[in-house]
Amino acid sequence: QAIFEFQTLIANLTGMEVANASHYDGATATAEAGVMAYHNFRGKRSKILVSEAIHPQYHEVLCSYLCGFESISIQSSSSKQDPLAGPDAMIPQIDTDTALVLVQYPDFFGRVFDLSALAQKTHEAGALLAVITNPTALGLLKTPGEFGADIVVGEGQPLGIPLSFGGPYLGFFATRKE
Repeated sequence: QAIFEFQTLIANLTGMEVANASHYDGATATAEAGVMAYHNFRGKRSKILVSEAIHPQYHEVLCSYLCGFESISIQSSSSKQDPLAGPDAMIPQIDTDTALVLVQYPDFFGRVFDLSALAQKTHEAGALLAVITNPTALGLLKTPGEFGADIVVGEGQPLGIPLSFGGPYLGFFATRKE
């Protein structure tokens, strides 16, 4: 019963249709989103576009999972003109080789952006949009599902889950049934 209630809570908070119970932490859930997107396209799309405004440890774990594969390219959304640009600055980098666009909401710097345009352009290119989020923030903010996210991941420890002998935390992963 407790697992069902947890999955229902995560699905409702994220605006997704299904949720797991659970990953090791938010960073490994993020890496699994990359794995899922790559396999969703059966290796025919190799680019994972990552926002500079995600937690740096999440980026490192994503790379630990996927950087060794020759057929996968993890690209940063860095902009030499404005390293703190919003997520819409990623739009020109999305192409037909993009499997996943990965952003954080609120981002690592605490900023909240409307992800609607990014989601639209991502889907027009045929790619998936993954959003890393803090579940407590979703009590006040628009859900990633309302923006059109395909995958929502994050760290569930802010919900008050105590550490068990020093770890682990609690990663959640939610997605659309499709």
